Amino acid sequence: MISRPCWRTFGRCLWIVFCAIGAPILFAAEPARQGTAPARWPFESQVGAFQVHSDYDVSSRTALLNELAALRTQLAQQLQIRIQEDPIHLILFARHNEYRSYLRLHFPDIPDRQALYVKKRGHGMVFAYENRSIEVDLRHETTHALLNDSLPYVPLWLDEGLAEYFEMPAAERETGSPHRRSVQLRALVGRAPEVTELENIGSIGQMGNAQYRDSWAWVHFLLHESDQSRGILIRFLRELQAHSPPGSFARRLAAEMPDHRQRFLSHFR
Repeated sequence: MISRPCWRTFGRCLWIVFCAIGAPILFAAEPARQGTAPARWPFESQVGAFQVHSDYDVSSRTALLNELAALRTQLAQQLQIRIQEDPIHLILFARHNEYRSYLRLHFPDIPDRQALYVKKRGHGMVFAYENRSIEVDLRHETTHALLNDSLPYVPLWLDEGLAEYFEMPAAERETGSPHRRSVQLRALVGRAPEVTELENIGSIGQMGNAQYRDSWAWVHFLLHESDQSRGILIRFLRELQAHSPPGSFARRLAAEMPDHRQRFLSHFR
């Protein structure tokens, strides 16, 4: 059966969710049991719920892998939702050429990106190769993987905003994002992004750097401005997880926090 990949692409990374049964086999070996990958990679290990498969020795990345394992707990604590413990496969390559060749074999139509998240039925898989931004790439993509394993649906702007937020090391998430300076400068002149505009984005092709920045900014505001702002986000995510359609986030924010625009500007000033 032919499957149609729904792919989202941005600056450095890309993720794919297969929208039909019958996605390509990613591990070209003997069929594996449901939820497992064939033991055919030169190096394989388990770090938390992450099953690591690589064509090189990743022992130098032990600290990063442990950080990714901790991300599951951090998401659960900050977002107050259940994060599933289903295995997620990390497939890592030493060089770009091998990474690109492997992906072209299995995903011939996707653009070349530094990292890739694939959702194949019940399996979450993240692909990356060694480069200077691999730590950011993997935190970003594994955030997508963990959220989309745990929630039936995540609005595009919120999915990307959360991934942009959690791609930073834990100690730098509140103050260290490269988006922060731009958002602060815009806030100084009274410019606050409209949640309605982000919510109305219908495809990844409509998102540029400004939309990723603005999505990050609202996630940062919601998580850090006050208990009230964080509670609005948590209740929205919990309703998603409960398969209870939460409706428009923009309308909810306006109803529960009528002064959200001014509070957003004050937060970043």
